[in-house]
Amino acid sequence: MKKKPSTLKSLLEWLGIETKDSKTGAKLTLTAIAKRELQKNYWKPMAVSVFLSLLVVGIALTAPSINIAVIITLIFFAISMPIAVYLYFKQERIESYEEQFPNFLRDIAEFKRSGMPLNRAIQSTTKNDYGKLSMEVRKIALELSWGIPFQKSLEKFAKRTGSHVINRAVSIIVEAQESGGEVTSVLETVAADLRKLKEIEKERKSKLSVYTITIYAIYLLLLLIIIMLMFSFVPQVPKIQASGKFLGGSTGGGITEYEFRTLLFHVTLIEAFFAGLISGDMGEGRITAGIKHSIVLVLITVLAFQLVPPTPAINKMAESVLEMPHTKGASAESYETMTYLASSFDNKMLAQKVRELAKERDYPTHKDVRAEEIEFFAVPGQCIPCTEGKITVSADKVKVAESTSVKYKVRFTGEKYRIEFTTAEGE
Repeated sequence: MKKKPSTLKSLLEWLGIETKDSKTGAKLTLTAIAKRELQKNYWKPMAVSVFLSLLVVGIALTAPSINIAVIITLIFFAISMPIAVYLYFKQERIESYEEQFPNFLRDIAEFKRSGMPLNRAIQSTTKNDYGKLSMEVRKIALELSWGIPFQKSLEKFAKRTGSHVINRAVSIIVEAQESGGEVTSVLETVAADLRKLKEIEKERKSKLSVYTITIYAIYLLLLLIIIMLMFSFVPQVPKIQASGKFLGGSTGGGITEYEFRTLLFHVTLIEAFFAGLISGDMGEGRITAGIKHSIVLVLITVLAFQLVPPTPAINKMAESVLEMPHTKGASAESYETMTYLASSFDNKMLAQKVRELAKERDYPTHKDVRAEEIEFFAVPGQCIPCTEGKITVSADKVKVAESTSVKYKVRFTGEKYRIEFTTAEGE
């Protein structure tokens, strides 16, 4: 039997923790030893995850402009990323224990059959390599050398692992020893049963992985449909509302393209989160295992919505101008349409956009629209964002201080296109 460790250095070496640099042979300080051991375990990636999450949230919250959807998404990442990293490495450690525990029991049984006492058999197993389980084996051997009973040492080990499988196996071994049963036969039987159980578990995961793939496929199909809606249907929502009101429909609250997109974004985020949890529950048998899937699906959702930006307000106004005649003396006006103003623009930019669309769509009458032919106008008493200072409307420029929804109408007076701004419903 090995001599009991009498110093901290000998205790660390007994537990399999190196106290010297493998290259130089120099002694390591306790700080260096602790740092290296943290790097071997899952605490370091979890700490990095926490730091990066807080950094991203901090940068976002100090940005000059940010909406509630972005804040909610960032908070989700800040909370879920560290949890996902922790659970992933914890489960990986438990699975490593469960993989090697049958080998540990088998080796003890073999040493016992050769005539060794139980304590000597466990001491002998400390020379074997059980991966992450090796340190726990050394702890058991150390406790036995201190006179702690085998049953108690084994129960403490089972609690440390956090594995339900190992806890059940240890309970069987302890009960068998207390009842006077043949320990060697019990160890061999438990080891064989654990190996079969791991094989069944691997087969189950292999079969259930198809359900995880199916959930991903269903969600991605839903996301594809939503993206197609954002390309085709969503940009037309304001026009549909305006046409309905013109034909005598309801004059109640409307919705801008931006607000419609935000609604779809929130719904898709919720779907991504719960689809991930269900995927983890079906594929691995644990809802917590679905957090990593939720993070992946939420990230895919955010990237998908970023790749399909909303139509800028200036583009919508240019399309409205194209629908007006460009003949001197004629007069016309467009439907009153809702839009979302996110950035400033002037009549030169709008005229340039009109000419580009006219050339693209082959509208010969609008290919020479000049900035002097376009003016902006805030209807007195009917543009609350203007009075609140969110936007400032002058004849040649619209300055946006704070993103907001507005209604606009294009009126052709025979010589100029007049963009009139009023308050969007719900303001």
